[in-house]
Amino acid sequence: MNMDKELRGVFPGRPHPPELAAYFAALTAADEGYAAHVLEAMKKDGVRGAAVSAMEGRMLESVAALSGARKAVEIGSLYSYSAHWIARGLPEGARLYSLEKVPACVNAAKDLIEASGLSRKITVMEGPALESLKTLSKLAPYDLCFIDADAENYPAYLRWAAANLKPGGVVLADRAFLNGKVCSEGGEPADNSAARAMREFFHILFDTDRFVSASVIPTGEGLALGIKA
Repeated sequence: MNMDKELRGVFPGRPHPPELAAYFAALTAADEGYAAHVLEAMKKDGVRGAAVSAMEGRMLESVAALSGARKAVEIGSLYSYSAHWIARGLPEGARLYSLEKVPACVNAAKDLIEASGLSRKITVMEGPALESLKTLSKLAPYDLCFIDADAENYPAYLRWAAANLKPGGVVLADRAFLNGKVCSEGGEPADNSAARAMREFFHILFDTDRFVSASVIPTGEGLALGIKA
């Protein structure tokens, strides 16, 4: 079997010239100015690469708006850049609960959200996500869940989403390709553990008893999407 041919069938297309990337970068240039103070803080502290891109942010905004979400959960705040995008797609009166376990990131996220005037929409919760999710279960059901955190716990996060999203609710998960290592074995133990966890995540996502529809958007990092059954 020609593996390259098979992969083209899953993610059809061809290599794109740099001019195409430049074209869309020009179209979305104004978006680089959205939440500029958050970008500046992340660059200053060397964590910009750990957050979504502006184009991915637009995807989050679009899905939040299309889903009509009024109550959402984000697992992995970092400095709140993705939370800013999700909040931009939420209507007034909606609430996003953003979870983060690193105290320095929690403090930065809270300060940056307050500076944006988004405290009315975004609540940052400090602590291990699985503990915070137990608390949030009491407020279920939710309309939207975005996962962008430690790969080893993606299956647990997705199970929580399956149990706590309303029917028709949407789950999104960034970094789904795991830097191309989803199917890798034989490397470092940590990489193997993460790969096994991500494969388990995909088995749950494509379980039609839990999610009536599932797909993967081939962004650079891979963005998985599911609609709760």
